Amino acid sequence: MAEHEALIFEYTIVGPDLQLIDGREIAAGIAADWTGTAHDLAREILKRWRTDPPAEHAEEHVMAVEVTGTNGTYAAVDDPTPVEPSVHALEVAIEAKLIADHVAEQAGKDLAEAMRNAHRAGLSKNRVADKAGRVMSRPTALKALKG
Repeated sequence: MAEHEALIFEYTIVGPDLQLIDGREIAAGIAADWTGTAHDLAREILKRWRTDPPAEHAEEHVMAVEVTGTNGTYAAVDDPTPVEPSVHALEVAIEAKLIADHVAEQAGKDLAEAMRNAHRAGLSKNRVADKAGRVMSRPTALKALKG
């Protein structure tokens, strides 16, 4: 994800279903202006749905809220109660790791594409593998060129 792209969270509100272990989707939505963590957003949505649900869902029991961010964050929350500071710090650290993993995965895809482009532009496979040698092994680089 480029630095200038807005962070968008998608959320799913989940209710009980005897046929599905994880429940069933009651509703879904997007939050484009949230500046907190995915966990905090899930707690806020869950609190709103449990205290003042939309009229068409007033009789539904909400089990949990799942939130996924375009930056790779994910949270599933089944209790709207604010958490202790140490738990919040843990959630922040978990989300930071998810973001780092997402960035690393995207960087790997970008590197593989750049390697293939350089090879198509005339750089030999061996030269491409040599250039990529600081970030991956030679066999891995040669394998990436096939993809």
